[in-house]
Amino acid sequence: MPANRLSDLVERIEVLRIPLHSLANTDLPEVVDALLAEDGVSQIMLLRWWDFMRARADRELRRCTQDAALSIPVSKSVVAGARFLRHKRPTRHLPFDLAIRLLGALEDNHRSVYILGGTPLSLRTVEQNLRETFPGLRFVGRYTGYFNRIVESDIITAIRKAGPDFILLGGGIAAGDKWISRHRKEFGSCIALCSVETFDIIAERRQRTSRTAFQRGLDFLPALMRRPWRVLRLPVFLWYLILLLVFKVFRL
Repeated sequence: MPANRLSDLVERIEVLRIPLHSLANTDLPEVVDALLAEDGVSQIMLLRWWDFMRARADRELRRCTQDAALSIPVSKSVVAGARFLRHKRPTRHLPFDLAIRLLGALEDNHRSVYILGGTPLSLRTVEQNLRETFPGLRFVGRYTGYFNRIVESDIITAIRKAGPDFILLGGGIAAGDKWISRHRKEFGSCIALCSVETFDIIAERRQRTSRTAFQRGLDFLPALMRRPWRVLRLPVFLWYLILLLVFKVFRL
């Protein structure tokens, strides 16, 4: 496969110097093949406006967004920010739907999956539900989250020996996306996605966000109801809007 095949399939832009990729649903099977043709871990990151602000303040997370194979916008405010800066509107994806389409594309070629994260019960539920929904996938291993750092090297060795095509990470993985980035050179060619939301939905611990709420940009409300203290992020959101204005005025 040509080395530039992935760049032919996705469009890359930058918002506040954080990369974003616009990925069409119809191109996902080809994108999966292109990612697996790359050496090492092809990380997929799901970005909300809060992740943008964290990445601007956290050097390691910012480097993680730069190294990721795909940085996918999942919040309406990120897409609106891109349009405000006169970029082409990137395609916004509902995390659960994107993960399901990704798993479907992997199943078509009988790819292998490793599941990492969650409690023992939720991990078993995730594997059971995925086996029933995607019988063509090969499950080559699993391990719970919230593990002791002492066993981390054993988990990494187990994943490397299993050689999965796809690693799905859920809750209980310290640093989440940064964990993938830190160990990207220790695994073979594979795709890695950290999505606690998706993991919990498959584990039947969380309700799916309705597509109507997602399209209207109201998908943040369930999380806000579960964690009402997130309303304290409002000043950071206002700073996000100010930064967009500064970048536009000064054409940064």
